[in-house]
Amino acid sequence: MTRLHYFLTLLFVVMVTAFANWLLNAIEQKTVEETTALRHEPDYFVDHLKAAVFNADGSLHYRLAARRLDHYPDDNTLQLAAPVLRMFSKDQPPWIMVAEEGVVYDNGLRIHLNGKVDITQPGDARTAMQLLTRDLRIDTQRNYAETDAAVKLTRGYHQTTAVGMRASLDLGRLELLADTRGRYEVSHP
Repeated sequence: MTRLHYFLTLLFVVMVTAFANWLLNAIEQKTVEETTALRHEPDYFVDHLKAAVFNADGSLHYRLAARRLDHYPDDNTLQLAAPVLRMFSKDQPPWIMVAEEGVVYDNGLRIHLNGKVDITQPGDARTAMQLLTRDLRIDTQRNYAETDAAVKLTRGYHQTTAVGMRASLDLGRLELLADTRGRYEVSHP
């Protein structure tokens, strides 16, 4: 064999080795990127969140507070610890919702309050309202809330229980869906 033949063989082996190394690195890099993209890990957090959202006319739509907010970029959700949501409307007292945890979807258009949820609407001894339930789904654009869980409604001296609820918050209208039972006191000292 001639020197030229050895040189060409060596050059071929070096080129194949370089190509194989490049290909292996490209595959590993893509695998790392895919694995990172699939992880459900927060990219930022906020402690002691306080936020306000306004309507197009400048009126206050809702306030959201939470002990902690974590943003997850893979599904663009916000996880909330101990959220407090106050929803406002022109003709109703505000609705105040306190939950164990929550998730904000679609840039605040949908909020799910998970675990125990305590909903109050201030008023006097006769008109103040409290709802106790679990796992409340809220559409902030329509001022609508719903749950499939048990609901306990207390208003004044009256109590009503049911399973499932739909609520039009801006109208103050509640629809109890099933197994509705009530206790109404007609006279109270």
